[in-house]
Amino acid sequence: MKLPGVCGLVLALGVSMPAIAENIYTYRGDGGEILFTDKPRAKVDASYTLLSVRKGWNYTPITLSAARRDRYDTVIARAADDFGVEPALVKAVIHAESLFDRTAVSRVGAQGLMQLMPRTARYLEVADPFDANANIHGGTRFLAYLQNKFSTLDQVLAAYNAGEGNVRRYGGIPPFPETQAYVKKVKQLRLRYQLQLAKKDAVASR
Repeated sequence: MKLPGVCGLVLALGVSMPAIAENIYTYRGDGGEILFTDKPRAKVDASYTLLSVRKGWNYTPITLSAARRDRYDTVIARAADDFGVEPALVKAVIHAESLFDRTAVSRVGAQGLMQLMPRTARYLEVADPFDANANIHGGTRFLAYLQNKFSTLDQVLAAYNAGEGNVRRYGGIPPFPETQAYVKKVKQLRLRYQLQLAKKDAVASR
């Protein structure tokens, strides 16, 4: 889901260094959408109006162990089957969004494993975004919704991160560095988890 600037990039890339942003900039687009980022006015598309600037944050990601990475595989498989979404894609999104931390909260209020914004969680009927089952179920349902709205994986992932309106506005991945990095990283993670889940299934079938 929408992540602010440096924090979003750190979660997406899964690095171990702390993220530091001096300022958080809030912009409003022509269509009314709100953008939170660490990018100043000069580095944001001119169609966005600057609304506010506030002090930034420090964030230190958790270390990802194999146990933490694979903890929700059964839930992921069930949700993926329910909504017709590839399990590896769901797992990749969780990795990029929260690094498998079910209690994660972004600077802009996105919550849980798949970083659902409160309004999106309500739309998806997720009563408790910190409940792993409910969050994964809701986030996977949202991915399925986006797959029905857009024709390419790039567009689906960009919409998950930056919103449907931005994808339509730019006809594809918006020119936001955090969104471009997010799409690239989730696609890389998807390939990794395709192999990992295939090996796991092969072992289980023996």
